Amino acid sequence: MYTNFIYFIVVLLIFSTQQPSPTPRLSLFFTFASGLALLFIFGLFNRQVFKRLATRMSEVTVGGHRAILYHRIVTRQSLLALIFFCVQIYLLDIKYYLTTVSLIRYSFTLQGLAGLVIFLFHLAIVWFFSYECRCRFTSETCSRVSVVTTNLKFNLAIILPWLLISGSFDLMQLLPLGSIHDQLNTPVGQVLFFALLMIIFMIFAPPLVVQLWSCKPLEPGTRRSLIERFCQNENFHVREIVLWPGQGGTFITAGVMGLFGRYRYLLVTQGLLDILDDEELHAVLAHEMGHVKEHHLFFYLVFLLGYLVLAYPISGFSLLVFLTSDVPLTLMTRTDHEFITLISIVSTLPLLLLLVLYFRFLFGFFIRNFERQADLYGLSVMGRPYPLISALEKVAFYSGNIRDVPSWHHFSIKQRVDFLAEAGGNPSLSRNHRGKIRKALAGYLIGIMAVGVFGYFFYTGAIGKEYNEQVNFKMLSSLVQLEPNNPLFRYRLGTLYYTRSQPKQAVFHLQRALELDPDNPDILNNLAWVFATSKEASLYQPKKALDLAERAAARSQESHILDTLAEAYYINGQDRKALATAEKALAAASGDRSYYVERVERFRRLVEGSEYK
Repeated sequence: MYTNFIYFIVVLLIFSTQQPSPTPRLSLFFTFASGLALLFIFGLFNRQVFKRLATRMSEVTVGGHRAILYHRIVTRQSLLALIFFCVQIYLLDIKYYLTTVSLIRYSFTLQGLAGLVIFLFHLAIVWFFSYECRCRFTSETCSRVSVVTTNLKFNLAIILPWLLISGSFDLMQLLPLGSIHDQLNTPVGQVLFFALLMIIFMIFAPPLVVQLWSCKPLEPGTRRSLIERFCQNENFHVREIVLWPGQGGTFITAGVMGLFGRYRYLLVTQGLLDILDDEELHAVLAHEMGHVKEHHLFFYLVFLLGYLVLAYPISGFSLLVFLTSDVPLTLMTRTDHEFITLISIVSTLPLLLLLVLYFRFLFGFFIRNFERQADLYGLSVMGRPYPLISALEKVAFYSGNIRDVPSWHHFSIKQRVDFLAEAGGNPSLSRNHRGKIRKALAGYLIGIMAVGVFGYFFYTGAIGKEYNEQVNFKMLSSLVQLEPNNPLFRYRLGTLYYTRSQPKQAVFHLQRALELDPDNPDILNNLAWVFATSKEASLYQPKKALDLAERAAARSQESHILDTLAEAYYINGQDRKALATAEKALAAASGDRSYYVERVERFRRLVEGSEYK
């Protein structure tokens, strides 16, 4: 589950950062046919891989070795599915044709969902062809299609939080909330919005997940009564005890879901109930209680938010470092399609690297040690280690003798058993482990807060703004060198020169841009503004500013263009026209209108002052 969670984040990251070319390289038919061909090739390859694996597993007599072989190959094929997905996204025009549909183009949720569906097709192929090998070490009784369907439902529960959160964000963008939109689109606003929705989801979503997984209340009987009494004795509140079908066939595990008792579910599988005696079942339940008592579910939420806190500054900073190098200039000599694809890949790589390092190692460290802490809680409840040790050994044996199967998010059952046996005779190990986790959490929280503060000031402070300006200046200067007759590049570079208080250079590039595109209202407007507001006598040209501003306003009635025209009227002594035009600019403005309100008041005072005289 945790591995697929990382896969899905990678898929969303790749699909969201990939920028489609302005024009398609391939026809819709060829894109569709190529995508199907790649899926077919992936299917053939999986068929051969799992056919060879089945032969190899038939020669292995130890069930645990079969399980290790199976899980290793499934992991490898899942990674290959991710590679095939990347090939399709970066080399085919899938996203281009998807975003031609306006509903998808303006919805981050629908775009991400499309990417996930493409990736799930690949995983479904892996599940379909791996079925026979799975039967070699488990007692599966259901069909291939049933296994694929159950796996899909299981993984949809992982996608559900993102789907609800992203959908809510899209909905918020559609609502008329004024300045709240601006706050939501800042890094801090997005992290806080994600945190709020994630908390709401973790509180109220367990009933949805239980339904999605087709869980049913555990029927009244000896085992249910046993679990209810144990929970009552341990003051552990749950909404319901449910039977978890799992992912098809034999599935031996237990789990707990929900931050609060009113919305918390205790999940057990029939396989687990069948193999454990009463005391062993108590020990497993105590382990699951430990996750709640030690607040592990809350910290999982913190770790998800922590990744966002790290991702914003690291992605922005790494992209700026890349753009300030000479590499982009080299890439610009390529075609538009190659340039866009390469920039998409380069901008995604730091986030992918962070994702792997963060979840594989940092999150993996905590989740492994949380499992150990839950084991120690079970030890404290039971008073001795052997009930839980016995339960773990049975789970390992009946799951295909997986006692030594390695995992990045769990210690192996052998390691857990050995530690429990040692902790049973040495109580200080429990105290030491608790202290280790507290120190690690403190270090993590301090580090995350430090990076968050750095990111906040980097994005909003003078250093970040200056760095961004330097990057824009270098990129635009390079683009103008590559395409000196491109009016857009000239216009943007000239505007940037003006913001850098270099009006002569600004006029040079804006005039050149106007020669190349004489009817562009934005170029006319910005050049008029420089002539109207320059403090250098040689550049302060009121009549030329008015001529340019009137030409711009004749082509566009946007608020910023009307504002420039109002300024041009004012410097030419036409105060009434300035006031009337400023009022038009205010009427045309959207969003934050405070600037235009101040401009109207200013010109009104000037008109009233001249009448008084």
